[in-house]
Amino acid sequence: MKNYVVAMVSFFDNDIKQFKVEAENEFEAIKKAAVENTSVEFKSSEIDFQNSGKYPKDIDELESYYASADMSFSVIEI
Repeated sequence: MKNYVVAMVSFFDNDIKQFKVEAENEFEAIKKAAVENTSVEFKSSEIDFQNSGKYPKDIDELESYYASADMSFSVIEI
């Protein structure tokens, strides 16, 4: 496991949130940060979505998915 910082930017809310997570790779770090970024009432739905066949398969697909929701992310290993 490696340590990552994931920044999630919401252009709609004009907001940026940062999360320090431990994950196997950048993709998994982004997934963990997405769960942390989700309000309590929708966390289980986010986890279900991530486990579904509809969830993006790699970082490029994830970038497109977030862009369609007026969001972006950045991830770095620390």
